[in-house]
Amino acid sequence: MKRRNLAALTAAATAVAVIPAAGALAASAGNDGRTVLPNSGVVHASGLSVKGAAASTQPMSFTFQLPLRNQDLANRLVQKSVVLSPAQYRTYFAPSAAQLTKVSKWAKSQGFTVTQISRDSGQVTVSGTVSHVNKAFKVQMHRATLDGKSGLTTNASPSVPASLGLSGIAGLNSVHHMTTDHVVQPNWKKSASAKGMVHTGGLGQNMKPLANGASDGSTSCSAYWGDHLYPKSKKYSNESNVMCGYMPADLQKMYGSAAYKTTKASLGILLWDNNKNELAQTNTYMKKAGYPTLASYTAVTNPYTNDPACAGAQSEQDLDVQSSHAIAPGASITYYGAASCNDSDLTAMLQKAVDAHKVTTISMSFGTSSDQGLTTADKNSWDRPLLQASLTGMSVFAATGDSGDNSRKTKTNDGKPHIGYPATSYYVAAVGGTSVGMKSTGSLSALTGWEDGFYSQASPGATTFPDVTNSYPPYGAGGGISETWSMPAWQKGKVGGYSSTMRVVPDIAAVADPFTGYTIYTNDGGLTYEPIGGTSLATPVTAALVGLGKTANKYKVGNIAPKLYQLAGTSAITDVNGPNKAGVYYPMTTTSGLVIGFDTHHQSLVTKAGWDNVTGVGTPHGAAFIQAIK
Repeated sequence: MKRRNLAALTAAATAVAVIPAAGALAASAGNDGRTVLPNSGVVHASGLSVKGAAASTQPMSFTFQLPLRNQDLANRLVQKSVVLSPAQYRTYFAPSAAQLTKVSKWAKSQGFTVTQISRDSGQVTVSGTVSHVNKAFKVQMHRATLDGKSGLTTNASPSVPASLGLSGIAGLNSVHHMTTDHVVQPNWKKSASAKGMVHTGGLGQNMKPLANGASDGSTSCSAYWGDHLYPKSKKYSNESNVMCGYMPADLQKMYGSAAYKTTKASLGILLWDNNKNELAQTNTYMKKAGYPTLASYTAVTNPYTNDPACAGAQSEQDLDVQSSHAIAPGASITYYGAASCNDSDLTAMLQKAVDAHKVTTISMSFGTSSDQGLTTADKNSWDRPLLQASLTGMSVFAATGDSGDNSRKTKTNDGKPHIGYPATSYYVAAVGGTSVGMKSTGSLSALTGWEDGFYSQASPGATTFPDVTNSYPPYGAGGGISETWSMPAWQKGKVGGYSSTMRVVPDIAAVADPFTGYTIYTNDGGLTYEPIGGTSLATPVTAALVGLGKTANKYKVGNIAPKLYQLAGTSAITDVNGPNKAGVYYPMTTTSGLVIGFDTHHQSLVTKAGWDNVTGVGTPHGAAFIQAIK
């Protein structure tokens, strides 16, 4: 939908009551002149374990929230895909500067340090210690764990002076951590005869396809589908040795973006931590691969806290940057590195990115195993910048995860299906995953949902394939039904009966299976080329494709998810429906190995015709998809 002009917006505004820039939405004050904020207090989540009192000197970071003006209008406009300028957004929805100043002054008087102010979102982010929090809000902070991760939680709802007009405080519960969504192709122990399965990611490979998928007796990985096949007997009629890892030009070929190689899209990536050598490292790779180098790269970062719960970010950064550049080599990339994987730090950096308004897309390759564990204020700390992004023409994408439906029971998991956040937000496009077997010509021999099953093959001629899936981690794209977020209007009637009231994910999917993954150049105990996958790969790939379309077609849109549902069934999107039709062979010993089956039905997730809980409406169909983003 094209940008609405200001006159049309003004007309829409008169249809609702315009809320003044005041704190009228805060809870009513008690006799002591203080307001209790029940939306910011005790968090409810299965698996939460509360310990003893937190150390008084432990540092904390959290965010004060003022009510947005005209919230109903904002919700109506975002459902209609209206796009405003940042100035228009501030005029209609931002609290007054005076309100923010008042909150900031009070925070400083309580010993807090103000670290960030966003007038557009009505939020003031501060840091302090547990002792400051206990005193200022009349609560007691405790140590706690959730999903095996440690953090803090409060024993009661905080209270603040009613005169501040606050509607919430986000971040008082820090047990909710994000994790990266990428999967390195496992380097399982192999014998000398299988040493051809080295992780070179296809660099230097010079393979010739086999005739009719016949066995050539080689255990080497395949640069392209069918280059090698070891077993003489096949479980699937469509089989190849495991892929070495596609190269940058392969991703460009896979998604038809070569015609847009000079398009100057502006792409954003949100994560935490920062690899200071990212640009040089990426361009070393691109030069060796004979691909255009990354010319425009900027890192916007906050000092990293080295939180032990936040591992894996630098290899994720490598993946996100190097795959985005593969799809859109002419694009500029801005990397936003938060101080940690905690919600408060990530949402502060997200808000900084949205306020800066320098990129047209933001890729978020992280998430959680469940969308529970957040207070209403915590949810709002995500929803505010995401709403602002949607209404000012920035498209945000979130990975759905890499453990299928998260039902594999562990010490920290209840064994029931769950889907994580932020993929279930109304304001993002949730990205699932596919397994892709591409030939050197660019044609796709295999295109299925990414839900892997594992079957042992005792010898090259063995014709029985015992199912050993439960002996391996659950490899598969996340999907399912939200337990927290209701269904947005643009999804109703279009998701094939999976749900009628709650948000379902994903919305779309792209290459994610690590066994048909993408080669990155990363520091994994030393710089190395490594095949990698996950919805962490699918998400920046999809974001880059949409970024190309928006730029090339001069298309103004925020949340792209409603548009994706409009494109379902057209030439722009390929419907993915291929359970148990293809797989790859992975050598384990001199003669035996694993057949890794694609889109097996081991959990509640499997593809079908139309929308499904692995690939959403389907996967981008080459250049036709880019051309349709208009």
